[in-house]
Amino acid sequence: MTLPLDKDGFLRRECPNCERQFKLKQVNSSAETQEDNNDESYYCPYCHEFAPPNAWWTKEQLEYAQQLAYKEVLEPELRNLQRQIESLNGSDSFVSVDVELSNSPEPNFLNEPDDMVRVDFPCHPEDPLKLEETWEQDVACFICGIQYPVMLVKELQE
Repeated sequence: MTLPLDKDGFLRRECPNCERQFKLKQVNSSAETQEDNNDESYYCPYCHEFAPPNAWWTKEQLEYAQQLAYKEVLEPELRNLQRQIESLNGSDSFVSVDVELSNSPEPNFLNEPDDMVRVDFPCHPEDPLKLEETWEQDVACFICGIQYPVMLVKELQE
């Protein structure tokens, strides 16, 4: 499954604790390398809570994944089952079964707007984030959880 990135190569993520969204850079980042290790946890830049790598999906991404799985995996299997059941219907059969399946809609395409403001962390400069433009409180590094005043990490990029 491919998820859209914004024009700068950031992927939208959502904190499983506070449910605020931010974006994570997807090219050669420590987070990308560490994501295979389920023992690692990452920190929400907003609420500073941590969660495992597989907990950061947005509601829209999860819905898209479910729609895609239904369309590409489950629906073809249901059609195969339909053909098998209908093949049992014969002229000498005591029972006749009619199966109707409707076509599922195409999954809703995800669109990634170019919103949010970039922040760079001194502790992990290769792992910038994008945050809500209106965020004015301390922000935590996604990788190590060190907290910085938001104006400090916003200023590093300028």
